[in-house]
Amino acid sequence: MEKLKCSKCGYEMDIPQHCGKPMHKEGDKLVCWMGSHCGVQPIPEHCGLQMNFI
Repeated sequence: MEKLKCSKCGYEMDIPQHCGKPMHKEGDKLVCWMGSHCGVQPIPEHCGLQMNFI
């Protein structure tokens, strides 16, 4: 399962879920597996930086 990781301190977290499944990246947003019409949110930040998918 993919996770998000802070490139500055190494903190890791699970990818947020929407409708019971992990969201996926589209551009600079996280989107519900059912599409952007259902749910969109910014990629979380940690230490003032956008987290990276690992």
